[in-house]
Amino acid sequence: MDTHPHRPPETQSVEVCGLEYRWDLARGSFTIGGVAGVAFFRDSSLARLLVGFLTTLGPHRFALMLLAEGQRSIDEDWDIIAARPSFEAGFEELAKYAYTAGWGRWELVTIDREARRGVFRVHNGWEGAVQRATALNWGVGLVAGKFTGFCQKLFGCNCWPRQTRFIADGDAWDEIVVEPSQRTVADELGALADAGLATHADLQRLLADLKLSAATRERALTERDRMVEELQDKLHIIAEQRVAIAALSTPIVQLWDEVLAVPIVGAIDAERTGRLMEKLLASIIDSKSRFAILDVTGVETIDAATADNFVRIIRAVQLLGAHGVLSGIVPAVAQTLVDLGVDLSGVRTFANLREALKACLAEPGRARRHA
Repeated sequence: MDTHPHRPPETQSVEVCGLEYRWDLARGSFTIGGVAGVAFFRDSSLARLLVGFLTTLGPHRFALMLLAEGQRSIDEDWDIIAARPSFEAGFEELAKYAYTAGWGRWELVTIDREARRGVFRVHNGWEGAVQRATALNWGVGLVAGKFTGFCQKLFGCNCWPRQTRFIADGDAWDEIVVEPSQRTVADELGALADAGLATHADLQRLLADLKLSAATRERALTERDRMVEELQDKLHIIAEQRVAIAALSTPIVQLWDEVLAVPIVGAIDAERTGRLMEKLLASIIDSKSRFAILDVTGVETIDAATADNFVRIIRAVQLLGAHGVLSGIVPAVAQTLVDLGVDLSGVRTFANLREALKACLAEPGRARRHA
């Protein structure tokens, strides 16, 4: 039983623009839509904190720090964006978190996916407001870093922000243009080091970034080598399979003494013609065959290139002193051969394999029957 009836509950919440602000009073923390948050008095505590960093680091280094940390801080932001059907819808949802938490009103002016260019505005953002209150201007690096990180994920390339409007200078809003660029925070810190303006902390961070980049490259190279090896293995397997399939697709059959038959199924391109011709000519020589029957019963359609390949094979057979004949030409193929004007002069043709074999066996002194 609660002995303190007037004690407030340990958690309290309020809904703002569809987002729940929940305070855990026992722990002294609060969340915005489930995301942990913290509140500052903007023009006093937060302003003094930032001016302290600015004084210690210098304006250029300080701006780089804010930009880098802005880019690194977008994981939860991107989860919110990615949960929506488009970047535009996701950014609109994320903007609710921003303006209800005092980050100002975020506006997506344009997003050009083809040019990979985004234009953003921040109305009454806390970064610009703090600078206006302190009469300083270092730019809105943190939010610009976030917008840059969003564009890098959306466009898939390295980007860099360019601020074109400044609340600190009296403009109505801060405007940031994000575009593809070769510039990186590591390069900027490297430039400071080259100019002799880097602090010990800059050099330590630059070294850490270089080590991370080297490790990333090494992992990428290792992964690339593994993928290359896998692809080579797959290509080797495919090559072996192609050889096996080619052997099965164009078998050479010894029908009778001195008579070979080649049943052909499907189209026969230049590569298949070359393999078949080489195999057939070798078989003719090895078996001392006098006849080679190309049976095209399994060929339902034909074009000029395929017909020419048949003629090339038969001509090659004739050069060895053997006779090449065609069998199994279906009416549709015959009509196509006539329409194409294919020259089959000197090539004997038969309706089917049986008729072709009978003709070969009937040739005097050409084929010897088995006893």
